Amino acid sequence: MPKKKLVKIAEEQEVEFEEAMRIALEKLPKGSLTGKGRNTWVTEEGTGILEDSFMIEEIIPKHYSGIVLYECPNPKFNYVHNKEIGKKVPMLIPRKWQGKLIGKQVTFEAIEDDKGTTYRYVRKGG
Repeated sequence: MPKKKLVKIAEEQEVEFEEAMRIALEKLPKGSLTGKGRNTWVTEEGTGILEDSFMIEEIIPKHYSGIVLYECPNPKFNYVHNKEIGKKVPMLIPRKWQGKLIGKQVTFEAIEDDKGTTYRYVRKGG
């Protein structure tokens, strides 16, 4: 599934283009969108995130892309750096990926609640 035009995604989801563009800019990591205006293309990974976002917009968290720096003292977490956030943050990872993501480019999501923001790993492709 290669890149897809945002106009076509909005049409399939029965959403206006302006609304689709707003959601895409809010929810997708940098680099997921290319082009300008109605000639905007969305990556394969971004397409899956967007289709979920149109159905239940307020539940879908913001996605980021970053590089895993090193493992935390608690092996359930890895430190990841993202330029949008501007600092390194601990990211929760699944057990099967413990010790295997160091130095890799990963996608993760920010979950906000009353206690603060936490981050967790998201498998590529949504």
